[in-house]
Amino acid sequence: MDVSVPRDPWARCSSADRTTIEGLQGGFDPVAADEVVGALWQRYIDGGSAVAVIDRDRDWTYGQLGEWVLGLRARLDEVYPRHGSTSRVFAVSIGRGASLVAATHAVALGGDAYCPAEPADPPGWRGSVVTRSGASAVLVSGDAGVWPAGTAERFDVRPGLAAQPARRRPVVLGTGIAQVIFTSGSTGQPKGVLCPHVGFANRIRWMQRAFPLTGADRVALKTPFTFDVAGWELFWPQYAGAQTVVVSPGQHTSPEALTATFTKYAVTVAHFVPSMLALWLRADGARRCPDLRMVFCSGEALGADLVAEFRRQSSAQLHNLYGPAEAAIDVTHFRADSQPRTPVPIGRAIDNTRVLVLGDDQSICPIGETGEIYLQGIGVAVGYLGTDAPSFAALPSLPVPAGWRTFRTGDLGRYTADGQVEYCGRIDDQVKIRGQRVELGEVEAALREHDLVLDACARPYGEGSGRLALAAYVTINPQHDVTDPVCTLAAYLARTLPSRSVPARILVIDEMPLGKHGKVDRARLPQPGNARPVLAHHFEPPAPGLETRIAAVWEQVLNLEGIGRNDDFRELGGNSLSAVETCYLLAERLGLDYDSDLLAEMIMNGNTVASAARIAIDGGIEDS
Repeated sequence: MDVSVPRDPWARCSSADRTTIEGLQGGFDPVAADEVVGALWQRYIDGGSAVAVIDRDRDWTYGQLGEWVLGLRARLDEVYPRHGSTSRVFAVSIGRGASLVAATHAVALGGDAYCPAEPADPPGWRGSVVTRSGASAVLVSGDAGVWPAGTAERFDVRPGLAAQPARRRPVVLGTGIAQVIFTSGSTGQPKGVLCPHVGFANRIRWMQRAFPLTGADRVALKTPFTFDVAGWELFWPQYAGAQTVVVSPGQHTSPEALTATFTKYAVTVAHFVPSMLALWLRADGARRCPDLRMVFCSGEALGADLVAEFRRQSSAQLHNLYGPAEAAIDVTHFRADSQPRTPVPIGRAIDNTRVLVLGDDQSICPIGETGEIYLQGIGVAVGYLGTDAPSFAALPSLPVPAGWRTFRTGDLGRYTADGQVEYCGRIDDQVKIRGQRVELGEVEAALREHDLVLDACARPYGEGSGRLALAAYVTINPQHDVTDPVCTLAAYLARTLPSRSVPARILVIDEMPLGKHGKVDRARLPQPGNARPVLAHHFEPPAPGLETRIAAVWEQVLNLEGIGRNDDFRELGGNSLSAVETCYLLAERLGLDYDSDLLAEMIMNGNTVASAARIAIDGGIEDS
């Protein structure tokens, strides 16, 4: 069907449908591109003794942070002078802390774009991201780590190295780019999303208007930097004159560490991916954090069961947000705690945003009919780095105001009779692992690059705990005589891909099952099952007593049978969330407090059943 000719997009909707659908769209309210950076600049110029950032045992006042940020901005301008009006790009490879806040704010106040490069990701991956972004430099704090040859030079942002603070007001162009964030790509290469300053400004301004922060609020900075949600954690608090509380690197996956930080520093606002929210609630986290007044969820579908449990534990507000990286973090909102319902909607559009559910002919779907979600608004990205993507093609029958753009999400949704949008899944192979987007094609392409692999395919599967995990299927080149292809490929992927994209299971199969059109039929791929995977070492059964009890916990969490005493937790498919689940069960079965030092040591250093049991015995647990 020719969709290039404008037609009435409302042809299939009744007048009542149209009234409801138009009523859930965001209002048109112009926003300046420098709305956020201008407010930050003014706060830093004003300075003062109010606390801006709490980074473990160090408080940074607005005066101290402002001197750092403005000095760093001046130094960047000196060393990397701007040529023309195009935004410069600075990669940022810094762990969570005051240095990360200072670096991103300094880049933004220069009217430039930052590109997250997670320090824990493999060097090759980080180097590729930095090079493809066209970054002028990589901002680091202290030890820069290992980088591939040819990567942009490193620039240390530590405060003692900054120049005299620059006091001129930032100039941000309406077309200026605020962030280049790389997200998983179906072609095998990550895609660099070009997010404009004006989109960020709209998103942060909306959030402050909808959920006003005061100087007494403390917002947790806990989300991994490469997850787009970190954007509002980094900028909203100082835009509003509130305080940031840094959650130390690694602690964002520990319910006890989060609860301890939230209570110690009286955190009032936090974000959770639903899968982590479930673990935190299991530890009675919400009940134990009385200072929390707002919790935001995004990245995965929020279940009604989690909403109910949250309401049992806390009187804080629980908000469900939705939006892809291509649309300045979030585009819809639903307050989940005040309106319990199944399924939990993703809500209504934020300011300067339309959420359209369209059929195959690009007409608007009537209420109750499932279609594809398209987004229109000032927050939609300019596009992908170095490519003209059809996902951003305009809709001829649904024109937009000047400065707005259109994005086809690939998500399915439907309108409800009371004026909400419900999320109904995906139309393609994209999945979310621990809240972050993973394209199966990216995993498959990485595997095919290895000369051991003839062909590869990936698919999601449900672990025993109900969490989603990745399985990879490979056919092996018979000319190779590698005795342990699974471990070889697992080690290769760990060096090649970020942790979220590394499959929990790798299965060697004889051939790929094909459909009638010659494409791989993923539905016919064998389920990973619960048999112990092939590992480099021979199976040795757990010793009677404590080893057997620990192995039983691992088997339950990982949904495996026959785990041996020398099997490595990570090689079995374990990750940070399954480690948390293991903590709960070990605490129950060994009679330990969940926050005990012994349990923490067993998880951190007990990478095999035997080593975990040895740590427990040394800590006074009876070997029985």
